[in-house]
Amino acid sequence: MASFKERLQDILLRDSLIKEEDLEKALQAQKDTGGELSKILVKLKLVSEDDLARVLGEGLGMPPIDISRFKVDPDIVKILPEEIVIKYQVLPISKIGNILTLAMADPLNIFVIDNIKALTGLNITPIIGRPTQIQSAIEKHYATDSEQVLQDIIKDIRDAEDLELVREIEGDMDRATIEDLTQEAPMIKLTDTIIHQAVIAKASDVFIEPLEKSLRIRYRVDGVIREIDQMSKALHLPIISRIKVISSLDISERRLPQDGRFKTIMSGNKEVDFRVNVLPTILGEKVVLRVLDKSAGMVDIEKLGFEEASMRRLKECAKRPHGMILSCGPTGSGKTTTLYSILKYVDSPEINIVTVEDPVEYQMKGMNQVNVKPSFGLTFATALRSILRQDPDIIMIGEIRDTETLDIAVKAALTGHLVLSSLHTTTACGSVVRMMNMGVEPYLLCSSVVAIIGQRLLRRICKSCKEEYVVPEELVERLGLHRMTQEKEIKLFRGAGCAKCLKSGYIGRVGISEILVLSPVVQEHVLHGAGELKIKEVGRRDGMKTMREDGLAKALTGLTTLEEVLRVTVPDEEL
Repeated sequence: MASFKERLQDILLRDSLIKEEDLEKALQAQKDTGGELSKILVKLKLVSEDDLARVLGEGLGMPPIDISRFKVDPDIVKILPEEIVIKYQVLPISKIGNILTLAMADPLNIFVIDNIKALTGLNITPIIGRPTQIQSAIEKHYATDSEQVLQDIIKDIRDAEDLELVREIEGDMDRATIEDLTQEAPMIKLTDTIIHQAVIAKASDVFIEPLEKSLRIRYRVDGVIREIDQMSKALHLPIISRIKVISSLDISERRLPQDGRFKTIMSGNKEVDFRVNVLPTILGEKVVLRVLDKSAGMVDIEKLGFEEASMRRLKECAKRPHGMILSCGPTGSGKTTTLYSILKYVDSPEINIVTVEDPVEYQMKGMNQVNVKPSFGLTFATALRSILRQDPDIIMIGEIRDTETLDIAVKAALTGHLVLSSLHTTTACGSVVRMMNMGVEPYLLCSSVVAIIGQRLLRRICKSCKEEYVVPEELVERLGLHRMTQEKEIKLFRGAGCAKCLKSGYIGRVGISEILVLSPVVQEHVLHGAGELKIKEVGRRDGMKTMREDGLAKALTGLTTLEEVLRVTVPDEEL
C-alpha cells in the first residue's frame, strides 16, 4: 500500500499541478533541509496553498475548510490559550460534547494533536485549514487580548510605586543612566507590546508623541490615525531611548533628527521591518515608526487592484528594454509597493537590477539595493552615477527629489536602461508638467518616459457589516454612474459598523490608479507644450481610465464606498 507521501505525489502529478522535475527539486530540498514536503512545495512556490489543501484533503479523505467563510464562535476559540494556537498554528472551530474540531495546516501532526488533547481533556478531530487563513483568524480573534495586554502593562507601570522608572525626569541624564533605563524589564515589555500590537492592528505607522503633561501613542490604520493611549510623561524618555537602542541610534543625541530601522519576529515566524524617524520638538523627541510588514505588503502586480486593461498596458510597458516608468501620488499611496511589484514581475536571473532607495523598505532576493546616506555624501545623484558603471539593465530610484537626479534618470532611460521611480505629484498627467518645470525638455521627456502611474489607497468596506443601499437619482446623474452600468436602479455598498472594524465600517485598503501611456498622440501634444488638462483629455481618449473612474468602478463592485471615492479623488472634466 502506498504511503501518504507517495499518494500526495501521485495526485499532484495526476492533476498536472506540478512537473516531475519540480517535484524532484522539492524532494531534494526535503532531503537537504528536512521538514514536510507540503510546506517545502508551498515555500518554493511550486504549488499554491489552495491546490495543496485540496490535494491533502483528497489524500486524507477529508475536505479542506474555508475559514474565511466560516463564522467561528469566539467562546470556542478561547478554549485554547493564545500562546498554544500561535505556537502550533491551529484554530478551534467547533465543540460538540467532548469532541473538539481543530483546523490544522498539517492534520497528520500527531504530536500537536496529543498535546492539545492532554491540555483540554477533549478528543480532537483534525480538519485541513490553509495556513494563511489560520494565521488571519488567530490575529482577528486574539487581537482584543493583545490590546488588553497593552493596557495591563501600562496599568502595572502606573501602579508600581517603587518603580524608579516612573518619576519626573528633570535636567539632563548621562548616557549610562539612560542605558540603564532602557534595560528595565517593564520598559522592554511595554515597548515590545506597543510595537507588536501595531502589527496585529495592521497599522502602517506608529506615532509616539510627547504632549505637555503626557505621552500619546497613536496608530495609523487604513490611512486614518487612531489614538491608542495617553500615559505618564515620565515614560517618554525610557520608551524613546529603548527604540533608539534597538534601532542602533545615538541615545544621548536629543537635539538633531535621526533615522534608523530595526527588525522583529512575530508569531508564525513572520518578519516585520520598522523604519524609525526621531524628530526633536519643543516638548521632547517625537518618534514615528513606519511598519513594513513583508507578508502584508502584496509585492505582486496581479494583486495591486489594477483594472484589466490598465494592467495589460502596464505589463507591456514593463517588458520594454528601455525607458522610464513613474509612479506618482502623496506619501502612503502605495508608490513603493507598485515599483517593487513591477520589479518582481520583470525579474529574472538574466537581468541585472539595481535600486537606490532612502531607505531600502523591502529587501528583495537577487536585487542589488543601495541605501543612500546624504550625511556621508551618498545621495541619489552620486549613487546613480556609480550604478551606471555597474552595467545595470533595470534601475529603480526610490524617489526623484531634485533636478540633478531627474536629469541622470532621463539620460539613463535614453541610453538603454529601464528606469523605475516615483514623484510626489497628484496626478499622472500633472507629472508631465512637473518634469518640464524641473527642466526636462519636452522632446527628451517624450523619448524617455514610457508610462506614468497615478495612484491612491481607499479604505475597503468591512465584509462583516457590509450592507446595500439605493443611490439617489440626483447623485447618479451628477456622478455619471448611469454611464457605467445598465441597471435602472443603482445599488452601492457601505459598512454599518461592527466590532471587527471598530465601528468604522472599513477594514483594509484597496488601490485605485490611472496609467498614462505616452503614446504617439500624447507625445505630440507634450511636444507642443500642452497643459495638464489637455494631456488628460488626450490620454482619456487614448484609453486612460482616471482615478475617479476606477474608484467609482470599485464602489459599484462593493470594494469601497462612494464617500471614500469622493474624499480621495477629484472630478473629471466632460469629454
